[in-house]
Amino acid sequence: MRSTVAEIRDLLTARGRSASMWSVGSSALPSDLPDRLQALGMVPEDGPGEAAMVLVRPPEPHPPASFVVRLAETADEYRVAADVMIEAFGFDPSDAAEARAQAESRFERSRASAHTRLALVWEDDVPIATGRVTFTPWGLFLGGGGTLPRARARGAFGALIPAAWREAVRRGTPALVTWARRDTSEPILARLGFEEVATIRQLRDDLGTGAGA
Repeated sequence: MRSTVAEIRDLLTARGRSASMWSVGSSALPSDLPDRLQALGMVPEDGPGEAAMVLVRPPEPHPPASFVVRLAETADEYRVAADVMIEAFGFDPSDAAEARAQAESRFERSRASAHTRLALVWEDDVPIATGRVTFTPWGLFLGGGGTLPRARARGAFGALIPAAWREAVRRGTPALVTWARRDTSEPILARLGFEEVATIRQLRDDLGTGAGA
């Protein structure tokens, strides 16, 4: 395992990365994998942890009708989605600049592959939330969902779910899968009908400090 971790660290360092996040599910083997990674210098993330959740039936309740959800269809809409994500997650200036600089090329790649898209939630023609949708043969994986701070607690995050479900049904893969923080999105998703199927532990690897472990 040490050589595998070292190889990954070398790849990330060569790409200019200073840290990485490792996600370890409850079914991961060996069963003591988190302990082994910590022995190599990784540090568990603070907080209540995350849950892997699945939805296999139509979500309830329905969001307010004032929200409009659609996939980003143009480079401009993709840039708008990136800006929402930057503010929603509080990117630092360097990460924000990188995300904006790469928005158009990422849009072109996503359009060419047709595997991943960004969705936007609009309210009165104003973008207030976004999420990433990955299409698979088994269902849709939802990630990176975030809402602008000023628009939270109004149902924008939940509005993404019915739209994603309709797309999953249209594609003949009626299932949604996502990860959820237990202190934020997990309660919302549970109310919509998602069920927990696994727990996830996150470990941070600061390459400048852990790489020599």
